[in-house]
Amino acid sequence: MEHGKNKWKPLFCWLVALVLLAWGAIRFFLPDDMTLLQGQTTEYLLRVPVTVKAEKSTPVLGVTAKPTADNLHLDFGTQVKAQALAEGSTKVTFYLLDTLPIKTVSANVLPDLRLIPSGRTVGVQMDTDGLLVLGTGYVEGENGKKSEPCKGVLQSGDLIQSVNGEQMKNKECFLSAVEQENGAPVQIGFMRDDTKMKAKIKPVYSPADKSYKLGVWIRDSIQGIGTVTFFDERTNHFGALGHGIYDVDTGQLMSLKQGHITASHLTEIIKGKKGEPGELSGVILADHVLGEIEKNTDIGIYGTGETAAFTGKSYPIALQHEIKEGEAVLLSNIAGGEPLAYEIAIERVYPNGRDANKSMVIRVTDRRLLETTGGIVQGMSGSPIIQDGKLIGAVTHVFVNDPTKGYGIFIENMLDAAA
Repeated sequence: MEHGKNKWKPLFCWLVALVLLAWGAIRFFLPDDMTLLQGQTTEYLLRVPVTVKAEKSTPVLGVTAKPTADNLHLDFGTQVKAQALAEGSTKVTFYLLDTLPIKTVSANVLPDLRLIPSGRTVGVQMDTDGLLVLGTGYVEGENGKKSEPCKGVLQSGDLIQSVNGEQMKNKECFLSAVEQENGAPVQIGFMRDDTKMKAKIKPVYSPADKSYKLGVWIRDSIQGIGTVTFFDERTNHFGALGHGIYDVDTGQLMSLKQGHITASHLTEIIKGKKGEPGELSGVILADHVLGEIEKNTDIGIYGTGETAAFTGKSYPIALQHEIKEGEAVLLSNIAGGEPLAYEIAIERVYPNGRDANKSMVIRVTDRRLLETTGGIVQGMSGSPIIQDGKLIGAVTHVFVNDPTKGYGIFIENMLDAAA
């Protein structure tokens, strides 16, 4: 009898595995999210037989579904119609056999808006929300004795926020706070992975520097060159870069305390070549502020800008399902003066891609841009992309081994992050 039971175990395991595989396959064919413009009706042709419902409590989206037949007149797919009723967010749930929930996704309805595509290179300056620890090291004390006061206490990526309860505005405040204790242990308040921590550390006197040291390298600000993607005349909001600002030493997304974009003057364009990305170099005009940075996200920086700094023709936006492979242009002012349009080709589009800032593969085809930059260079991140008279996204990355090619982000993703 026991032998008979064991005989069915492999069959049962295979059955469970097939069910899980089928379940995963069905979820794969369903969208991960839905984004529409207010007043728009969008069709989704799905390869699986499902029904769909939106949250009734939020009258943002109306959805209907009807089966689609194959050549044998079998209902193997579903045509979903989504009508964007009002600006806002809701949830949409897909069901199997009209009762079994398979997947719930976010649905966002954006206003049917027009944006000014900028293409202007700007200076980007950011102060960190705390003092970023880059690493720790030795302090050479009396008689050449080396010690490492912060070893095992602070580590790369920590954000120092206070010394003996006093908030640290910058590196100078930190050095002064440590020095004034004359070698007595200081209590360091810091953040590590969103967790508040405290530690007491005894400084070491350095005869060479004639001051007390903790043996820690810190950074309190960062600056560089980037490109503004869009400006919204209704709200005075801007979006830029299409990717976040990360610390070059720790690789972490910079925690923003305050920041601004400024006018800049390009002084040199280092042409990109295989294996060596090019770069825009310039002077940041710190006194000529164009806007305040309010968010530093994985998919761009966002804030409020000066209306007079971002003028020009506004364009409607296109959502990802409207974007197609083929001709497009990017805007950039690398030649000086007003931004110019340069021809590119969109080679791949990744709807609902996992990496939002790598949603398109683009290739520079414009001879002028190829002769000047070799393709895409650092500092061009954020250059707006226009196709068929609509703003569709921005340049984000360059292919290291082929500077004529790079990645782009959908404008809808940038607008979601800006909200």
